[in-house]
Amino acid sequence: MKIAIMTQPLGNNYGGIMQAWALQQVLKRMGHQPVTIDRQPNQPNMVYKAARLIYRAGMKTIGKRKVPINFEKHLPTILQHTQGFIDQHLTISEPLCSTQQLRDHFERENYDAVIVGSDQTWRPKYSPDIYNYFLDFLEDKKILRIAYASSFGVDDWEFTAEQTKRCAELAKKFDAISVREDSGVELCKKHLNVSATLTLDPTLLLNNEDYLSIVDKIKLGSHSKTVCAYFLDKTPETQFFAEALAAQIREDVHYLQPKHWASEDTSDSIDSYILPDISEWIHGFNIAKVILTDSFHGVAFSHIFQKPFFAVINKSRGSTRITSLLSMSGNTNRIIKLPNENLPQKFSPLTINNRLYDEKLNSMSFLGKYLSTPQCETA
Repeated sequence: MKIAIMTQPLGNNYGGIMQAWALQQVLKRMGHQPVTIDRQPNQPNMVYKAARLIYRAGMKTIGKRKVPINFEKHLPTILQHTQGFIDQHLTISEPLCSTQQLRDHFERENYDAVIVGSDQTWRPKYSPDIYNYFLDFLEDKKILRIAYASSFGVDDWEFTAEQTKRCAELAKKFDAISVREDSGVELCKKHLNVSATLTLDPTLLLNNEDYLSIVDKIKLGSHSKTVCAYFLDKTPETQFFAEALAAQIREDVHYLQPKHWASEDTSDSIDSYILPDISEWIHGFNIAKVILTDSFHGVAFSHIFQKPFFAVINKSRGSTRITSLLSMSGNTNRIIKLPNENLPQKFSPLTINNRLYDEKLNSMSFLGKYLSTPQCETA
């Protein structure tokens, strides 16, 4: 089957890229032809761009802006490594920047099915157009519609009344719906009036050897152990904790991220925003002695590489994403709360209970059932 995958824009988020790659790998092994849809934000008009430049110039003049005024111009440089991975390892559509462009693309390509997911595809604040992720552009087109491990990101409802009404109507047109968090099952039932199955994020359907296959062989020769830190929101508290932990066990801290994220207005140096390549990011988990992270996918890859880790709950980004996975794997004791957390005195080996392995089988069965092909083996 030729399958379109609707996910959030890729490029500036390692977890988003890796879940997209993992889902394509799984579908290819099942004998399908997946294409990830490159849904980009709607392009701003010239009036908006001019107003934005004027505002930024004013902020720069009074010393309240550090990054360059024309920051978007530098995005190809900032995303050169992650975009290079996408271009080389993902089958992806041309950039589509509106509902009409999506509609035209699907008319041309004649997909057999469309999968929405994974990651926070059903979180309005992160979406270029939330209705697109409920497939409004397909109207009454005959096509298999599946949501796989789609996520609301949080356990409360962020949709407006208008969005809720429209998305509930669109959700009922899906042939099958699965979500990534147990709270998502309840949100679907309560607000969309549809039933949903709990499935794993696509990254957890593969094993560490799958990921090491895309790591530079030279890097694989390095076996140094470090404290690896991956923070979507690096704060003085998280940085202090990481450095103190490293000093305690006499290791260095290796940050699996750029010095500054593109969303931060903290530096005028474009080089400090450049994302390291995917190979280096994966290798960081491979060589880690212990991992510190506030990221769902940081926690997921700690499980994949079976490394001791500590999860910092980042409420602004949604804690249910992490707590749902930790509950499933039996590792809720890995949660730490800063700034009042004491340094751990030892790191117990990571143990994963049987439920996570059962959920992997259930997730593969879900895809096999609705895509009408024999289940593939990724264990």
